[in-house]
Amino acid sequence: MNILWTGGWDSTYRLLYLLSEGKCVRPHYIKDQARLSTYFELRAMESIRRATLDYPDILRGTLLPTEVSEKSDIASVPDIHAAYNEILKQFYVGEQYMWLADYCVGRGIDNMEIGVENNPIVLEAVESTGYPYSEIFGRFDFPILSVSKLTMQTWAREKSLLPLLERSWFCHTPTRDGHPCGVCHPCEVSIKGGMGYRLPLKARVRYYLRVLPRVKALLKQFPRFYHTLYSFKHHR
Repeated sequence: MNILWTGGWDSTYRLLYLLSEGKCVRPHYIKDQARLSTYFELRAMESIRRATLDYPDILRGTLLPTEVSEKSDIASVPDIHAAYNEILKQFYVGEQYMWLADYCVGRGIDNMEIGVENNPIVLEAVESTGYPYSEIFGRFDFPILSVSKLTMQTWAREKSLLPLLERSWFCHTPTRDGHPCGVCHPCEVSIKGGMGYRLPLKARVRYYLRVLPRVKALLKQFPRFYHTLYSFKHHR
């Protein structure tokens, strides 16, 4: 089974779940040199991979080597980019789904599992039928959209796998001393999902004082305006 693994809580939960079911799992990781968390994500995945060997009776499946690719090497597919622009005119969807669809086309993958939890925007896109949504989201499976982080935590605790799950990394813009920032989207999602204990006190304070993320969230409520800004930024 092909799964996008970022070293984060959701995708690590899904990976551990599949292994506990005895599945053969092929993880995929896309390196984005512009993202400050790459080192921490790779480190988390390596640590988790090594630790899975300590649970042979629970994690009975096979964890294949991770396919690591550079985002800059992914060939753009014009039809996918056109579909993404059409979606943006209706509501905001993260740009990563566009280039992940590009990646799937290049690799000939039709059912890449993506570990996204409780995301109403993605759910709306997945449930939408026909073009332009099928051009992108038809290439993915979202098996944990209705599974909360606390449910994942409970499952991991019952399976004695919580120490592995808590080795995951989630922050996109870690601080200079290597701690979660508290203001990026994954930090926000973690706190709202009941995982605030995973952030240091300073990060939690920054979360409540954040300004720019709130502005971005406001912009996303006006898709046509956001699409205009996106087109201007990318000269489209």
